[in-house]
This record gives sequence, structure tokens and C-alpha cells, in this order.
Amino acid sequence: MIVKSKICFLRMVVLFAALPACAHNTQPLTWQQRRLEQPTEAELQWERSGRVMIYEGMTDREVERALDKHFNRVESMMFINTVITDDEGNPLKDPESGEVMIEDDGCK
Repeated sequence: MIVKSKICFLRMVVLFAALPACAHNTQPLTWQQRRLEQPTEAELQWERSGRVMIYEGMTDREVERALDKHFNRVESMMFINTVITDDEGNPLKDPESGEVMIEDDGCK
């Protein structure tokens, strides 16, 4: 119960601080993308101390790239509400609701 409460709290923090996703690499990196791709030494030390960063709302392509490129840091990464994309990298939308489709990670 306590772990679930902490996870929910962390999700709220991530949601509150999240910035719009960048489109076609013309926008600056969001804080999550920067944190994932270009962590500071302090952030890497934070990971080495056993902490996990929760990344929310990233695309399936970003997740796959991170898992391949930063395999040595996988134990410090958790991805939730990952956006499913089509072959061009655009978010897929549910045909009935029109909402962006996300992977079911059980964190609802």
C-alpha cells in the first residue's frame, strides 16, 4: 500500500512538471528527454544510489531508443503511459474515442 502511494505521488509530480512533447526534433528537449538522454553527473549518481526515475508519456520509439542506447541504466528507468506510435512515429488514436493510445502498464 505504501509503495503504491509513493508511485502515485511520483506520477503526480511527473505529470505536474511534464512539458509538451517535442515534435520532429525542432523543439528543445523536454525535461524527461533531457534527463534520459543527457543526465547530469548528479543525476547519474542518484541512479547509482538505487533510485528509479519514472518517465511518463514518452513514445514507444523514445523508450526503445533509451533501452538500446542506455542499457547500463535500465535498472534506474521506469516507463509508464507510453504512447503507441505508427510507422511514421505519430501517436496512434483510438478509432472510437479519438484518444491517443497508450500501452497498458497497470499503473492507473
